[in-house]
Amino acid sequence: NLVSPASGGGDCEKRKEKKMKVENVSAAILAGGSSKRMGMKKAELKLGDQTLLEITVQKLQKMGIKDIMISGYDEAVPGTRAVKDIYTGKGPIAGVHASLKAAEKPACLIVGVDTPFLPAEVLTGLIEAHEGPATVLKTSEHIEPLIAVYDADLAARAEELIQKDDWSLQRMTNNPEVKKVEFTGDPDLLLNCNTPEDYEKAKTLWK
Repeated sequence: NLVSPASGGGDCEKRKEKKMKVENVSAAILAGGSSKRMGMKKAELKLGDQTLLEITVQKLQKMGIKDIMISGYDEAVPGTRAVKDIYTGKGPIAGVHASLKAAEKPACLIVGVDTPFLPAEVLTGLIEAHEGPATVLKTSEHIEPLIAVYDADLAARAEELIQKDDWSLQRMTNNPEVKKVEFTGDPDLLLNCNTPEDYEKAKTLWK
């Protein structure tokens, strides 16, 4: 198991009964933002014969998620829809806000396009643990607000923060009701392709 049982929320039996189903969740891939360090759009980086975007879309489709949105990237990918930021130039929180507003389901899984090794098992674990308002992945070092499930109605909270010029996603998860699910797998599975060095490492791991 790559994730440990979620903290809080009663005993195991209770949690089993309350498991959220994958079909009740939308998903948004955050594929925007500037990639100056990389020199090209991260969504278009390739591992093998697929782009990072294609790898992520395929993973979500195999999980059974039907409503898949792509934030911050305009190229069409079969089986997905593009969602534009309502507030531009405000960082990842703007992508989260627009995706939550556009979600067809009551909750939305958020993932970055640049974590190609993130196992579907971890994402399914987050969905099943979700009881609202937010369920985030926690590593030994910090929480990961871009690997998380948010109730769609948290769009209002994101908008409030953006309008206050507070773009920190940590504020969205700084709430005692937020559930944190511990990641217990190999840290390389959470590798972010942020720099050319990260990308070279990813290509080595992909082989």
